[in-house]
Amino acid sequence: MKAKLLTSLVIICLTVALSAAQAQDMTDERSFGIGAQITSPAGLSMQGWISDNAAIASVVSFNLRENASSFYIHADYQMHKRYNTPNWDIGFLSYYYGVGGRYIWQDIGIDNNFFGIRLPGGLNFTFTDIPFDFYMEMAPVLDVAPEFGFGFTGGIGFRYFLN
Repeated sequence: MKAKLLTSLVIICLTVALSAAQAQDMTDERSFGIGAQITSPAGLSMQGWISDNAAIASVVSFNLRENASSFYIHADYQMHKRYNTPNWDIGFLSYYYGVGGRYIWQDIGIDNNFFGIRLPGGLNFTFTDIPFDFYMEMAPVLDVAPEFGFGFTGGIGFRYFLN
């Protein structure tokens, strides 16, 4: 039952992300990227550009074990600003900040659901000749359910842009 629930949640999240990416303005040649993030949380990383300087980014992760299953997702609205760097032939550097939400479900003896508000900020390096980027971010998180709490998440990742 738990495996079916988690599989259904992952499929729904991917479907929504892909639909949002297809519905956006396709004038930008890098509208949807998919990759991986390591550190905390580690998982599947996705980003869809909704304008020249705004994007929706998400990380999805799950773990299926007996009496220790978990599912993690966060989604953020990000504003990107390019650094005024010299004309680098290989790519460009930008920073971003935003706001988003986080949901964690854990089954460690008892079921636990956690909801939180994220305020991510990070650096992004985008290559000009290949559809690839690298990023690192840090996000303070204010958990609002089941109890109030505060913590940090962060990650280093990459994405390959499909179009």
